[in-house]
Amino acid sequence: MKIRIRKPNRENREKIFRILGQACLFLLAAGLGMGFGTYYAITRNLPEVGELEHFEPYIITSVLGDDGRVVKEFAVERRLEVPYEKIPDVLLKAIIATEDPRFFRHRGVDLIGILRAVKENVFGRRQGEKLQGGSTITQQLATSLFLRREITLRRKLKEAVLSLRIERRYSKEKILEMYCNQFYFGHGVYGVETASNLFFGKSVADVTLEEAAMLAGIFRGPSIYSPYNAPQVMLQRRNHVLKRMLERGDITSAQAEEAMNIPLAVLPLRRTSSDFGAYFFEEVRRYVEKTYGYDALYRQGLRITTTFNAEMQTYAEAAVDRQLRTIDKRLGWRMDKRNLLEEERDIEDVWLESWTSSLLESETVEEGVALAVDKKEAIVRVKKYRGRLTNAGIAWTKSRDLDRLFKPGDVIQVAVRSVDEEKKTFEASLEQEPEVEAAFLGIVPQTGQIKFMVGGHSFRKSEFNRATQALRQAGSAIKPILYTAALDNGFTAATRIIDEPTDFEDKWTGETWSPPNYDQLFKGAVTLRKGLEESRNIVTAKILESISPQTGVNYCRKFGLTSPVYPYLSLSLGTFEVTLLELVSAYTVFPNRGVRVTPHFITRIEDKEGHLLEETTVEAEEVVSPQTAFLTTYLMQGVMGPGGTGWSATPLTRDKPMGGKTGTTDEYSDAWMVGFTPSLCAGVWLGRDTKKEIAPHHSGAVAAQPIWNEFFKQLIEAEKVKAAAEGKTVPREEFAVPPNILFVDIDKKTGFLATPACLWPFREAFLTGTEPTRFCTMEDHMMILDYYGLDKAKEEQEP
Repeated sequence: MKIRIRKPNRENREKIFRILGQACLFLLAAGLGMGFGTYYAITRNLPEVGELEHFEPYIITSVLGDDGRVVKEFAVERRLEVPYEKIPDVLLKAIIATEDPRFFRHRGVDLIGILRAVKENVFGRRQGEKLQGGSTITQQLATSLFLRREITLRRKLKEAVLSLRIERRYSKEKILEMYCNQFYFGHGVYGVETASNLFFGKSVADVTLEEAAMLAGIFRGPSIYSPYNAPQVMLQRRNHVLKRMLERGDITSAQAEEAMNIPLAVLPLRRTSSDFGAYFFEEVRRYVEKTYGYDALYRQGLRITTTFNAEMQTYAEAAVDRQLRTIDKRLGWRMDKRNLLEEERDIEDVWLESWTSSLLESETVEEGVALAVDKKEAIVRVKKYRGRLTNAGIAWTKSRDLDRLFKPGDVIQVAVRSVDEEKKTFEASLEQEPEVEAAFLGIVPQTGQIKFMVGGHSFRKSEFNRATQALRQAGSAIKPILYTAALDNGFTAATRIIDEPTDFEDKWTGETWSPPNYDQLFKGAVTLRKGLEESRNIVTAKILESISPQTGVNYCRKFGLTSPVYPYLSLSLGTFEVTLLELVSAYTVFPNRGVRVTPHFITRIEDKEGHLLEETTVEAEEVVSPQTAFLTTYLMQGVMGPGGTGWSATPLTRDKPMGGKTGTTDEYSDAWMVGFTPSLCAGVWLGRDTKKEIAPHHSGAVAAQPIWNEFFKQLIEAEKVKAAAEGKTVPREEFAVPPNILFVDIDKKTGFLATPACLWPFREAFLTGTEPTRFCTMEDHMMILDYYGLDKAKEEQEP
């Protein structure tokens, strides 16, 4: 049976064509509508790429030391921007080879790259290997700047549209510049310049081939390719980048092979302790945030040049730590340790707050968790390391057995002696967190620049700055200011005062006052010089009574002390409170020829464009004449020599002339040492925040001066080493002698012109016309109770 098909007639054909035409028009309209609708839906909320011209990423505020090097950063995001011209060609090639080989041939979206990624993902990817993305550098930039990192078709379409727009508006070079400055490299750093500083300690402009390959390799995944957390993975990734560069012809086979054979090398993640310079930088932070605001400090990339000297700070912190631990050991072990087992913590897994880095270095003190303890040995965990602690060297604890000192779960301190990085083990000795605190501060007298500042043993433990905030009794450290007042009011270094038990009628308080001497002895007639060198309380009180307590108050004000000071005779013993900063600043008057320069820690502040916002101008004020300042300085040099309370610094005076004064308050609650060379004035305070006794008989000379001595010893040795490396010697500084100063040979104990019969000849300084005019006699010798005593033998034996 045949089926016959009727052909439509002309009228029917036209009708069919009309219907088909209308259907096509409808489908075309619907398609266009859907296309425009989709395009509108995708682009409706897209940001304008022109906003990039006004985009201001958060930029690091850099704090520079006195040598121009960055010593501290403040930032929400650690980022330093760098222009395209300073990004090295080797890094640009490494990035393009790895991230977008056809970067200079596409217009934002690379279809060939997408097909290549699909092919790699389907056929070339090994198990566990990350999927290839196919996104161009421009697409990655668009996502980083404008979009959320979600894997959806809608987001990819938005990414493509934005990329096309970015390419139309900006040159390829500008896109690369934005890309290099925008991306996150892990560990809190953004951009290639900041990353180069972190990993290699240098500008990105100076990176080598293998370093550039490493930086380029991190772009794909900073959490995966961290040289700190996964060095082997990062090494493989770096070498992959080098292979891609070789395939593209960016480098030769020899260059690639040489670079691949270089071990992965990065600087330590934590290059300094989080406590290093912390009190100094906190002063900087407070000032800048108060003056310019939070955003300026943390987001706008200020450049703050300071007076900070990293070398001096290092010596200061080491000296403070050493002395505080020495004093703490004299006081013995404390049974006050935190126990993690009692807190129901897993001692094998817990991570202590003080562990700011995963690395362990020798010659450091760390907190550790006791895992096992017996009489002679303990196993201690520090971070991922296990250490052995023996009972050797624990005599200071007053015990021979470790298990009498601490138990499993206790958090203790250990001094790490050696580390086996391969086995993750270490050897250590027992330490303890000191309870006593200290502050240490150094100022250049001629400029007022604060070079270093220690405000306490640990900023992490206590942010209270004992150098600038703590008000403590000055004790005998106030005496040089009162002796200066005496020199301006008729006294000389040879003036004699009777050191004897005395009841003072204090007409300002209406009370009788009988101050003791520190050694509970009285020496009869003593010179003003010996009164200061030996810190005789009776002598100082008589001097203050003679010139009047109000004059003493006036001189304290002239020297810059702003704390409340009252005109009482007890002022002679420093019973009022001052800050360490005030006292050190006051002492700068002596080596600076009578002039006090206002102390400061910032020299200039610039914005990120280099425009000057602030520059410190030196504010100087003449406090006393150059002659009076020199006479007091000359007296204070005697304090630092044999027979003075600061005699332990005598060996140091062979390299540098030094003047200074120790100070101690009642009950040994405050210990001071403030002193100077011609070019640096530094002061130490040591005590407890509770204002209780430091330790029995811990005076300024015993407690505070060892810090001062150790610091200057290290500073002098460093100067010698530097000079020797340059084939030079360190020139000796001297205190300049002003006009109208006359040096005369006298008997140091009687104050009269010396004769051959005098046992204490000394070349004394006087303002011309005030020198003694008669010679010493045997009767004068007899007036001095210890003239023929043991002091002479003692002074000759002291270093």
